[in-house]
Amino acid sequence: MADTTAVEAPQTLEGWYMLHDVYAVDWAAWRGLEAAERDTIAAGASQWLIAAAGCERGDSALYSVTTQKGDLMFVHYRESPDEVNRAELAMRQTRLFDFLIPRYSYLSTIEISLYELTAIARIRLGEKGIKPGSDEYGAAFEKEMEGQKQRVQSRLYRDVPEHRYICFYPMSKRRGETVNWYTLSVEERRNLMRGHGRIGHKYHDCITQIIGGSVGFDDWEWGVSLHSNDALTFKKLIYEMRFDPATSRFAEFGPFYVGIRTAPEDLPALLSGTLPDRET
Repeated sequence: MADTTAVEAPQTLEGWYMLHDVYAVDWAAWRGLEAAERDTIAAGASQWLIAAAGCERGDSALYSVTTQKGDLMFVHYRESPDEVNRAELAMRQTRLFDFLIPRYSYLSTIEISLYELTAIARIRLGEKGIKPGSDEYGAAFEKEMEGQKQRVQSRLYRDVPEHRYICFYPMSKRRGETVNWYTLSVEERRNLMRGHGRIGHKYHDCITQIIGGSVGFDDWEWGVSLHSNDALTFKKLIYEMRFDPATSRFAEFGPFYVGIRTAPEDLPALLSGTLPDRET
């Protein structure tokens, strides 16, 4: 008889909602305009993006997408789905939108798993000599967890990282008949993610990782954004992760989008076929 025992679901903390919005430019239609009209349209779109990036609660960023998957990627961080939608609607009112072809979009919310905070809390209590099972452990653990939750607020409500390059991709955990992440016990999942985290920590000085939870929001379970000033580190990290059991046995990946950060005021340059230089 199959085991129908419910498995404990890990708890998460959530922050800004995130939209990764990818478009191709209809270059033939765009080049068919007079130069002065192109300049006017590009300037208007740039002003929209400058205002979007300067919003009081959230942030927006522009990337020039490599490969034929698209030309432009707009990344929006906002406090609610309503504000995400307002950013979308505002962009659709620009004349530039008439020359854009939707290629991909992904909605998620910045997420931090309590796996991570639990591991940190246990380490910190161990450093203080407070051991599991002791009389003081329960209360000390709860206090430590509350402190951890306060410390991660700046990660949940942050600006888009300023690094030169982005690598965005969606992913899910496998739910096959013989290999199923969601039938593992919480301790098994915690142990697997602990090893996964050790690999990620090796790259923390050169890569900023933003995890977006998207169960119920989009077609995959997470959207992952990696930000770095050295694009090669994306390959190094993801390749090494491939050999970790949490990935090799349980991970499924969607398409990868790599982009180059471009200032909002440089959008007209992109539309003229020029990638502006930028100090990293």
